[in-house]
Amino acid sequence: MKFLRALLVQLRQAFSWPLALCGLLMALMMELSVAGILANYFSGRDPYVNVWYLVQFNGASLLTLFVLPALPFSMSLARDWDSRALPYWAAREGVGRYTVSKLLASALAGLLTVGLGLTLFVLGNGMFLPWFQPCASVDYEAVFLEGRIFTGWLCYILHMSLSGALVGALGMFMSILAPNPFVAVSAPLAIHLTVMRVIPTELISPISIWHPVNWVESVHCTLSPWRTLLEKLLLTAGLCGLMCIAGRLRMKRRLEHG
Repeated sequence: MKFLRALLVQLRQAFSWPLALCGLLMALMMELSVAGILANYFSGRDPYVNVWYLVQFNGASLLTLFVLPALPFSMSLARDWDSRALPYWAAREGVGRYTVSKLLASALAGLLTVGLGLTLFVLGNGMFLPWFQPCASVDYEAVFLEGRIFTGWLCYILHMSLSGALVGALGMFMSILAPNPFVAVSAPLAIHLTVMRVIPTELISPISIWHPVNWVESVHCTLSPWRTLLEKLLLTAGLCGLMCIAGRLRMKRRLEHG
């Protein structure tokens, strides 16, 4: 019960107007990135454009998936530290409960940011474009081809929203290691770019869940949309769980040393 109360306190702080603003900003940035494709569609030069195509080939993923999910809440711990409020919250809720609730709230804020942004983008373009035509080797296309358009979009948006949860938790985790708002926002993208250059990705199948590009940016392939979604969920939960354990230990050590 104490943990649930601590989590609810953090959720009330996370679910506010910055989250809605970041979701709206994500939809706007995605729209701007496909403005040229839409111009070709309305001019008649490319009549085969559809919403699924726009989602798969928009060029704003580095900002929309690695920066915006961290903006709504991952800077809050650094602000607590700078305002000297962190010892108060740690004494009131307990160091472990405070740290884990911060990480989970940031993950949920990132999930909702991406979910809201993608939903607005899909609904806005779906008003004047076809919802789907096959154009990418993504497992969720099988759901669309069965005629279940709503289910297909729901699965895809949930898959990418889990990427937002991972980025939101990572931003908060990095602010535990270095309590600075700029670290919280910039670290996920910096870590992604570093990992892509350090790990020998040529030795990993590009359609595997273990390929770094599929942790956040892309969709891996399992030949079953439900297995794809389950693997993404388990990967996100596992990485967030590891960050909760490591963040809790780090925060306890930080407070013990003043």
